[in-house]
Amino acid sequence: MKKLVMGLLGAMMILSLAACTPTTEKNKTGEVKEPQQEDVVESTADAGPGVVTGRPVDQDAPDLKMVCIYSVSEDGSKIGGSMDSVETLDAQSLVDLLVQYGVLDDGTKAVSFTTEGSAASQEAGPGMTADTTMAEKATLELSQFPSENQERVLQAVANTFCENMDTETITIKAGGQTLAEGLSFADAGK
Repeated sequence: MKKLVMGLLGAMMILSLAACTPTTEKNKTGEVKEPQQEDVVESTADAGPGVVTGRPVDQDAPDLKMVCIYSVSEDGSKIGGSMDSVETLDAQSLVDLLVQYGVLDDGTKAVSFTTEGSAASQEAGPGMTADTTMAEKATLELSQFPSENQERVLQAVANTFCENMDTETITIKAGGQTLAEGLSFADAGK
């Protein structure tokens, strides 16, 4: 009896394996059909682990730069960062994103952004090489600045500009008045 049951079980396994194997598409002559060139989609050249392939590469897409924009929480108690991208990394594009995230008021423009000096030493790490230059001081002049929660807003603007524009310290001015002088990324987070 055991032999009969084992034989039936073996036959069922063979049939289920045969039924589950994928079949290749064959044409009338019995040869395996090759995919035509129109069906093959150009994928990225540097495909590696975790890279989605099979999508066409858009050669006309703009070259975007990743930036981190710091904003004040709704209750005004803390500052958080969000990643975004810009086509051109300049003061006005960062100010536009700060307006979009609600840090600065609508209509705020970057009147000027200047840097001077370069840092004496710096560390190399992810995204930075040893030959990357970092400005020692920067000055940002804005057309206007919000009066509400001014300390946190200054911190958010300083964080955004220090990180994205590679500056150690920044002075922020609005309407000809100096609002904050010598803020660094570390100071801005306090």
